[in-house]
Amino acid sequence: MSHFTPRFVRMSVLSCAILMVTGCAFVTGKHEPLPQVSLAELKLPDNAIANWPQQGWWRNYNDAQLNALIEQAFTGSPNLQVLSTRVENAQVTADGVKKLSYPTGGIKIALTGQTYSENYIYPPTLAGEWKDSGLIAASLNWDLDIWGRHRAQYRAALGQNAAAQFEFEAARDAIAGNIVGLHAQIGALATRLDLLNAQISVQQQAKQRWVERERAGLQPVQNSIQLDIVLAQLEQLKATFTSQREILRAQLANLVGTTPAQLPVINAPSHWTALSLPNVIPAGVVARRPDIAAAQQYIIAASENIKAAKAEFYPNINLNLGIGLQAIGLDKLLKVGSRYDIVEPAITLPIFSGAGLNANLRSKQAQLDTAIASYNQTVYKAINDAAEQLANYRNSNAQITAQQRIADDNSKLANLASARFAQGITPQMESLMARSSALREQDALQAAYANRRMQEARLAVSLGNETINP
Repeated sequence: MSHFTPRFVRMSVLSCAILMVTGCAFVTGKHEPLPQVSLAELKLPDNAIANWPQQGWWRNYNDAQLNALIEQAFTGSPNLQVLSTRVENAQVTADGVKKLSYPTGGIKIALTGQTYSENYIYPPTLAGEWKDSGLIAASLNWDLDIWGRHRAQYRAALGQNAAAQFEFEAARDAIAGNIVGLHAQIGALATRLDLLNAQISVQQQAKQRWVERERAGLQPVQNSIQLDIVLAQLEQLKATFTSQREILRAQLANLVGTTPAQLPVINAPSHWTALSLPNVIPAGVVARRPDIAAAQQYIIAASENIKAAKAEFYPNINLNLGIGLQAIGLDKLLKVGSRYDIVEPAITLPIFSGAGLNANLRSKQAQLDTAIASYNQTVYKAINDAAEQLANYRNSNAQITAQQRIADDNSKLANLASARFAQGITPQMESLMARSSALREQDALQAAYANRRMQEARLAVSLGNETINP
């Protein structure tokens, strides 16, 4: 007996080795994943931008109301809450997959009473007798995960979790950018309505002057009718501005997670502060966009799932350990001699599972190709989006520069016309028309400022977030 145990161990190890070699399924095809777009292909300028991106960039506007609305959206927006639950679920899933590599076990207590059969394997002393029996056992099961299947599944789950977090960051950035744009447009509309009311007042005065001249027979009835048309058009525009403001307030309330009635009154900013944004698309945008980072994590997750699928082609080894007390007759359960021990290695051989395993592997490989294709699409879409927003941003700056000159010149002309009228050099009609023109250009300037802020926000979002490490 002293020579049996070592021999048994040697034979067991040899048998396991043979089974490990011969008990594998075989991969029936070769897969070359899709090429992933490289930074060199994009031909972006590799230059550093000292002051961008900036976390919480909207705070540079120094608008307490705007900051409060964005913070409220971050904490109470239903859109973000949906994504937040996705992040939490992904984390729970990852934690669950991680525990697959842990040993599992339990304690079992069983008390049984039965009549033993006379025609079975029981000894004559038990046959036909009613006996009580008991079992108290502790067991431990451990999947040794020699080929790393569970570890790969865990890394895949971590990739999914990271992707969900990056998608949450992308949603936050988008919401902040949209709130900045809507806040600017609503604020500009408040000033534009005031300017529009001033235009209506000026045109009413002009119409009254023309009516007086027509009644005096100084000119035919024509100009007053034309001015009445202008007044009707201004009233139409006023109604449009009013309804547009309500629509924008509803959109803003949806982003913030409240109702239009609960939103505060939004007035135009006292000063249209501009951000210091880059004038080129840097190479770092690829690393700092959360949507690109999320797409990269999906590639990582898909790659790890392939590793897990390949690990299933090899034999799986489980180790079951148990210790307990078992006896016929409850009075003997806790006595010496009732103890038993179990050591049970279990090997599962995928010899006849090749077709199913290959099908599963090809499915995981297809998912990797899909993830890479989605990543490439996301990269090009992000670069094109940044280029579009940069072009719009440059145009908005140019429009403001030109519109500021136009508005200033019209104000000067209106002041000159008003001075000439006060001196009796020109009629009041010329002063009123110049004033109306100046108000119209001021309205265009306010619209340009709101448009630039909206473009600033869109460009800021498209350039990424400094919380995303390159």
